[in-house]
Amino acid sequence: MNSRRSADGQVPSLGRARPNGAMRQMTTSSIHDQASRRRGSVAIRPMVWADMPDLVGTFDATWKVQEDPEGTVSRLSAAHFILHYLVGATRARIAVDGQDFLGVTLLAEGRGELCFPQAEEELEQVDQQLSATTLGAQTLDRARQWQQTEVKLEEQCGLAVPPQAELRLFLVSSRARGRGVGGALWRDTLEHLDQAGIERFYLHTDSSCDVGFYDHQGMERLAELRGRDHAAFAGRDPSDDPQFFEGIDDIFIYGGRVSDQLGKDGDHGGR
Repeated sequence: MNSRRSADGQVPSLGRARPNGAMRQMTTSSIHDQASRRRGSVAIRPMVWADMPDLVGTFDATWKVQEDPEGTVSRLSAAHFILHYLVGATRARIAVDGQDFLGVTLLAEGRGELCFPQAEEELEQVDQQLSATTLGAQTLDRARQWQQTEVKLEEQCGLAVPPQAELRLFLVSSRARGRGVGGALWRDTLEHLDQAGIERFYLHTDSSCDVGFYDHQGMERLAELRGRDHAAFAGRDPSDDPQFFEGIDDIFIYGGRVSDQLGKDGDHGGR
């Protein structure tokens, strides 16, 4: 997707398989003391709302809105995507090294308590801010177009009905690459799904991300939409927004069995 290209021109690692309150009334100290899983110097813990600036900042650094040199719309766009992924999420895990944010996974299991019920209202507020400017409104329209296309692809694959789980976001910070953070988050998700009795899961990704990771894992490519076919698939005229449609990424949906992925997990070197 053209408006979400990596700011430094590099391919983001993994990517999407983008206040107040606390997560399920848990305090930050109790999360660190009772729920962290430490792998070397990297700890994996439940996300709290105070982590939002790190998520938004990392997403924004990876997928800049190139037409926004000041960065205000770009950061609001990043907040839109993160909140969009949080709506419906029942599990949110953060990888950290001390106070340094390294990565995140957001999972929607189709059942259970939402991690952040306030996400939907926060998303509405962010969208209102985006709609207040011409560039912001255009950026929001592009984001919604992308999301509607993903939903349409899901429907064609028969994925719109639970209880199949969706890994809604899998993002690793550029400064964490090569440290096994992606591999640790991946296995943490698989182990949770296995313990929850969920047999299958799926995820969305695109050609701006490390699609080869999922191929290497032996996941099944359930759907793909080439960038050149996006406008026709969406029923849009490419001339409505030529910059968006001419540079848009290929979209993919991958699916797999949890048991198969747990068996393959030791075969990759971690990301």
